Amino acid sequence: MKKRMIILTAVISASLVFMTGCSKEGNGAVLSGVESSSEAENTEQSKQETEMTEEETMKEETVETADESEKEPDAVEAGHEMQKIWGTITEVSDNTITVDNQSGVSSEGEIIFHIDPERTYVIDGVTGFPVTGEEIKQGKFEAYLEAAAPMTMSLPPQTTPYMVIVNIPEDSEGAQFVIAAGGIEETEDGKVLETVDGKLYKLAEQVEILPYLTRNIVMLEDIGEGSKCLVWLNSEETVEKIVLFGE
Repeated sequence: MKKRMIILTAVISASLVFMTGCSKEGNGAVLSGVESSSEAENTEQSKQETEMTEEETMKEETVETADESEKEPDAVEAGHEMQKIWGTITEVSDNTITVDNQSGVSSEGEIIFHIDPERTYVIDGVTGFPVTGEEIKQGKFEAYLEAAAPMTMSLPPQTTPYMVIVNIPEDSEGAQFVIAAGGIEETEDGKVLETVDGKLYKLAEQVEILPYLTRNIVMLEDIGEGSKCLVWLNSEETVEKIVLFGE
């Protein structure tokens, strides 16, 4: 009897041990499943946060790019900056004009202008028509240099001007190159042309206006913001003639 009790007790103990082991393994499986689910959620959350961060960064870069594009009009206006110089022409060849700059602006004294047909206007100071090297006379000149145009460090310095006005009579002032800030304005004192550098040119009662190198009919109303013009002043310092360049 005692032997049977001992065997029964041993069987029950073994069963309890087996059940406890199974329970632990089952709990381990459940915990492992919970941990895997939690890791997946954390991974998905990190992925979403990364995508949001990248999207915000792209938005910031887009805003910065837009801000930079808004600065472009200022850059365009800077392109209007010109240096006006004057003096006398001392030598002329096919592609160069040697001048004595007496304006006190830019490099004083001798300068060699390289004439690029694609970039340089060479204009007669009386007619406003373009001239060739053979038609250029020694004497008074006016030139307009782009502020950003390079000037060599050589002696004499050399550059490619935007415009050279030549054949200016000794007893008169040459044409002035201007860029309009807007259309012609009506004031109490008459019609006025304002330029991008802030100068005001009063127009004479009768103004001759011509197009540059075309037969198109142009009027004062055709002058607007950015229009490039040559203007001639009379003895009363009012504009009596305008040559309007095409856009």
